[in-house]
Amino acid sequence: MLKIMVVDDENIVIESIKYIVEKNFDSVVVVETARSGREAIEKAEAVKPDLIFMDIRMPGINGIDAIREIKAVYPQVEFVIISACEQFEYAKEAVNLGAVEYLLKPLNRTKIVEIIRQTQQRISAARAKKKMELEMKEKFERVLPVLEHGFIYSILLYEDYNQELEKYRRILDLPEGPGYVMTLEFGEQKQSGTLGNVIGSSVLSQSFYPLLRDIIKNRINSCIVGPVMLNRIICYVPVPAHNDDYAERLEAVEAGKYIIERISKRVDSSFRIGIGSIQKSDNVLASFSESIRAVKHAKENEVMHIHDIPEEPKVNQPLFNVKEKQLLEKAALGETGECLALFSQIFDELASNPQSTFEDIKGRLLELMIVLHRQALEYGVEDKDAMEGRSYLKELLDLEDPILLKNWCKAQIEVITLGIKGARAKRCNRLISAAKSYIDANFNRDISLEEVSRTTGLSPQYFSRFFKEETGENFIDYLTRVRITEAKRLLKEQNLSIKEVSYQVGYNDPNYFSKIFKKVTGLSPSGFKE
Repeated sequence: MLKIMVVDDENIVIESIKYIVEKNFDSVVVVETARSGREAIEKAEAVKPDLIFMDIRMPGINGIDAIREIKAVYPQVEFVIISACEQFEYAKEAVNLGAVEYLLKPLNRTKIVEIIRQTQQRISAARAKKKMELEMKEKFERVLPVLEHGFIYSILLYEDYNQELEKYRRILDLPEGPGYVMTLEFGEQKQSGTLGNVIGSSVLSQSFYPLLRDIIKNRINSCIVGPVMLNRIICYVPVPAHNDDYAERLEAVEAGKYIIERISKRVDSSFRIGIGSIQKSDNVLASFSESIRAVKHAKENEVMHIHDIPEEPKVNQPLFNVKEKQLLEKAALGETGECLALFSQIFDELASNPQSTFEDIKGRLLELMIVLHRQALEYGVEDKDAMEGRSYLKELLDLEDPILLKNWCKAQIEVITLGIKGARAKRCNRLISAAKSYIDANFNRDISLEEVSRTTGLSPQYFSRFFKEETGENFIDYLTRVRITEAKRLLKEQNLSIKEVSYQVGYNDPNYFSKIFKKVTGLSPSGFKE
């Protein structure tokens, strides 16, 4: 059904067009008429016509202005201008506004019939096209998750995945350039910090996966969301080339926080997210590996970026089994006791295998010890006896007794893990020292958590937690303490007003300064000065 509206201050014109429509069309109806521009604007909003016959000269708002107002709200409406005289400026303005015809009075019945039929054809074609587009979009939306899952599987399963990724890039219309991987893990929180009940969580996830996918897509439009793999969902996020990596990193962490916050309100489970670094398309797998390492460092309902892990080792681990990988991960954290316990299990399993010779065991342990030593060197462990002064490879190969071999490896593991723990502590001390030095040098101006965190290379979210864990006080408490300490010195030693002291220690509001000063010291600034 084509809906027509007629706007003219002459009743004869309105009745003429209504008569022509009724006599020549079954599927066209004049749904409304108006005698002025203002009335046309008001009624068009109510009936939403497809075609409007609009007179130019009317009392109050003229036809051109009425078209402009209606077009601003309903741009798809078509207009036919009707006028008593041919005026070039009006005709020119009408064309600019998209009018399909400019008719002179008296109106020609044949011309009006032709215009309406042409409009019917255009609108029918447009509606058919729109319907087809919606159907295609609906079909694409149904198959889109399958394509996105294929994209993620290509990263994980294909040894040479570049060719496969390019196919999916074209189909999914992904921008060229780098990107990063975000891994979301869910499950039941355990005291050890791990997320358990993997199978149960995987079954549960099938019910909330559509919701979670919508939340992720809503926050990161261009994100590729992978399938549920046990208790993980892997996402790929393309980023514009040449963007500020630190800014992209902050945005990634904020996106992760948003996702966890929204899904936690709807699903009774624990979540955490690990984010890998931005990598070129031919090295996406590296970002995936980093995201897996990062998620293991994240606490319950926390987001962890790979660059927020102190001294994250950049080692390329050989194909070790589960316990050997766990040992390497624990060694990277400097957890000596757990490493020694894992090594004992590894050694016992190797020794109990009837098909393994002593040389086989030594070869396997040699691979493990090489990676551990390399890991230690990555951390900058400087124990010369363990790392440089002796040929540990020769010592290991010369051992011919299983017990001596086991004890020798355990001694090496103890030295390495203790060294890594010390190196991590040194790095943490360096970061805290750098942050404190920056605060001490800039406390007299308005500095933010983000500004200070940038000096350490950590994201604000992780820096806040890291600073509190390492110093025992949060960032704002330390900044306040530095400012108040300096304020006390200035009040005691300098002949300055409270207002001047407030400005010199970084507070732009003297009243707020006085409130903070009294909260910290128990005295007002004036009372302290006296």
